[in-house]
Amino acid sequence: MATFASGFALVALVAIGIAIAIVGRRRAADEDTSGILRVLRIGAMIYGTIVVLVTAFGVIGNLTSDIVQVTLPTQEFWPVLPDGVEWTPASGATLVGGGFLQAEASVEGLGMNVRTLLAAGVLVQGLTQLAVTAAVHLLATRLLSGEPFQPAMSRAISLTAAALIAGGLLWQVLFGVGEFMAARQVLEAGGWAWTEDLGLEDPSVLLPQPRLALTIEFWPIFTGMALAAVAAAFPHGERLQRETAGLV
Repeated sequence: MATFASGFALVALVAIGIAIAIVGRRRAADEDTSGILRVLRIGAMIYGTIVVLVTAFGVIGNLTSDIVQVTLPTQEFWPVLPDGVEWTPASGATLVGGGFLQAEASVEGLGMNVRTLLAAGVLVQGLTQLAVTAAVHLLATRLLSGEPFQPAMSRAISLTAAALIAGGLLWQVLFGVGEFMAARQVLEAGGWAWTEDLGLEDPSVLLPQPRLALTIEFWPIFTGMALAAVAAAFPHGERLQRETAGLV
């Protein structure tokens, strides 16, 4: 599953932009923030371009590549040695519990249903990040124009909040289900054949079993709720902006 660090970075950019909006209206006469805003806007454009390229590459790769990079979630697993094999740890350390829970694998021959789920997860994650990037760009543009508190800005932040909540949950579900299906296709056996000298009654213990690792992280929901609260405060800023303009 793709990392969420980029999402945190974009949320941080939004927070910085909002802080500039608030502070900039109070201290416009004391300091010029236009340089920071231009950097913020250019950074959003560059990041948005990177997200588009990475998302397109990920979607196309998952749908068309012969070999797909995927995380295979498994039941807790540790290799079992056949009967007659004696193994002594070099350091004296002995495993008494636990094991592997997933494997980063290159897989060939995945079904199109799995490929579609993985590609959809990449697409939803990319679109969610683009929504936040667009809000950052719009905020910086409005600040540079001297009128940050506009209905369009409030709507943009509201849509960004909705995108974070819905998209953040959806891409995790798509990745979780897609990776579980990939693990089943790779690890579930259609049949076994082995010789008696292997010393095993059930050779299935030699391979891990697939697991549905659908662990939902809730930071997109909480972040989206915070942005929704900010959007709700924008009408108050619009009134202050109109009153300030009337005094000039």
